[in-house]
Amino acid sequence: MENKNDSMPQHNIYNEYIAFQNPSLFATQTLIEKNLWLTRIRWIYLGFIFLFFIFQNAFQISLAIQFHILTLIIAISIGVNTVFILALKRGIRFPSEQHDFKLFMSLATIQLDFDLITLSFLIYYSGGLHSPIIALYIFYIMLSTFLVQYKKALRNTLTAIILLMVIFLSNDQLILTHESFLPLITYSIILLFTFFISSYLSKNMKKSEEQLHALLKKTGEMSVTDGLTNLYNQTHFFLLLRLQLEKAKRYGSPFSLILFDLDHFKNYNDRNGHLKGSAALKRIGELMRGIFRSSDILAKYGGDEFIIILPHSDKVGAFLAADRLRELVEEEKFDGRQFQPQGKMTVSVGISSFPEHGETIEELINNADKALYFAKNTGRNKTIIFNIDLENPIE
Repeated sequence: MENKNDSMPQHNIYNEYIAFQNPSLFATQTLIEKNLWLTRIRWIYLGFIFLFFIFQNAFQISLAIQFHILTLIIAISIGVNTVFILALKRGIRFPSEQHDFKLFMSLATIQLDFDLITLSFLIYYSGGLHSPIIALYIFYIMLSTFLVQYKKALRNTLTAIILLMVIFLSNDQLILTHESFLPLITYSIILLFTFFISSYLSKNMKKSEEQLHALLKKTGEMSVTDGLTNLYNQTHFFLLLRLQLEKAKRYGSPFSLILFDLDHFKNYNDRNGHLKGSAALKRIGELMRGIFRSSDILAKYGGDEFIIILPHSDKVGAFLAADRLRELVEEEKFDGRQFQPQGKMTVSVGISSFPEHGETIEELINNADKALYFAKNTGRNKTIIFNIDLENPIE
């Protein structure tokens, strides 16, 4: 049987594997990208602050902050940012189910907390409420609302206001009057306003993202499954088979293929009609899901052909599972089965295993196909394991 998908492109295979086979790992990788985006913004943020104060100095505007303090704060920020990037890059280079999703989720929060502390020190040493960079609190709050949850962003905003109060009260020359409190009140109102506007926009964007995600998920499911049986379709099956073969070669683990079709299915369709034929195929899919493990990959291969990948299963384990399916199909009371040659619906099954029966997709499928046709040519309703010459196959 020809392998129509053997020329499938190799690019992005691992990403597709993550998306379809390990959603939690895929979510973790997405979260890592989110953290990387935050670190990239921080480089721009640090560069802006440094250039801003250099600009002031170039135009002989007196610096409220001492240059060595500014350099120290920026140097610490660069060092911490580098540590964040190295941790995140490691997560990308060595993707693993051992990665803690909560760890990467909290990393964005840690980065934002660090930014708030750094910014507050810069404001304190560059003039307090008179600092020219106090407006960067607005930028910080907007960033928080789009990167972390609503409650955390609110806490960040309230923390920023509290830090402003600390900066305000730490001014030794401050005379506590109604007028002196006015800038603090004004800034606090502006920060709260920024938070509520940003949160409103963020919530609506996230709602749209969730709707788009749901639509894409549904579309993705439709693109990889057979509409009648809800098993994987042939195109997606070949992708998963290629990935399974790569994993098996990498880790030295066996896996098996089960290929089967319905005996005399054309006769069943001709005598009972295509609607009942479709109902029979759908029932076959249900029986398969009831027998095989959640880790097994079930697919509709052709008109009345089905194929299954059994990870970590040798030919004996595959035979036991496949023969159990054959028995269940034989026992199932399909409507119109009395018109079949044996008065019942039956299947013929062929099995091949990696690496014993082949080390390529083409070899494994062709050998399972040979075993299947041997079963059909020797009486049908049999489960056959591929043998090198098929003269003395294992039944």
